[in-house]
Amino acid sequence: MSSIGLNTNTFRITGKYLDLLNNYVVKAKINQEIEKGQKEHLIDFISQIKDENNIQPQFQLLSNIVERELRFASKDFENYLDSVIEEVKENNIEQYLPKIEFLADILDTENSDALLKIMGE
Repeated sequence: MSSIGLNTNTFRITGKYLDLLNNYVVKAKINQEIEKGQKEHLIDFISQIKDENNIQPQFQLLSNIVERELRFASKDFENYLDSVIEEVKENNIEQYLPKIEFLADILDTENSDALLKIMGE
């Protein structure tokens, strides 16, 4: 795959899931919780990122991005994502909201970097 193709794919995938995470953050801040169906969707999304046996390319890409950034921040990938899942299940918004925001920031940075590469900067 060409560099432009790879960056376009990265931009598209990170943008899609960045929007998803941002929606959760906004709803959690406004309502101080997220609905049951949305919780299940969020848990499924994080579980797919965490699953090392997931063969879907989009989740492999997201997993690599998130793992790299968590390692850079001196956070354990699997424990971090496990804690987010448990905190969402328990509706512990004070604990999971900053973690979801951190994941959104990771995707936002990667999304912006991919766009700059597409534009040739």
